[in-house]
Amino acid sequence: MAYMKLDIYPLKLYFSLISVIIFSVLNLLVNLITWVWLWVKVPFGQEDVYLHYNVLFGVDYVGKSWYIFYLPLTGLIILIINIFLGWLLYNRDKFFSKVLNAISLLCQIFLLIGASLLIFLNT
Repeated sequence: MAYMKLDIYPLKLYFSLISVIIFSVLNLLVNLITWVWLWVKVPFGQEDVYLHYNVLFGVDYVGKSWYIFYLPLTGLIILIINIFLGWLLYNRDKFFSKVLNAISLLCQIFLLIGASLLIFLNT
């Protein structure tokens, strides 16, 4: 049985690539904006906040105010997983690694849009 040698690109060199720097900074910036915007705008004095709105039925999910932070936490987890996978796959396919970083930014933007809808629903 032949063993595959795992050839991993050096982490320091991976984070010195300009595309990785740009996407990582933009991802972290959008995620941080989402965290801060939710922290500032969502009323924490209330016991329950609206967490989901459906066009057909209206508000269909209500929960505690700190549940609203699951949204940017999900974005942070997506960001960490995509950066990690991009680093592991960089030696095999550089394009796929860059696509993972771009998809992570797209997810962060959609989560920011979702956070804005939650903010407008609760204020």
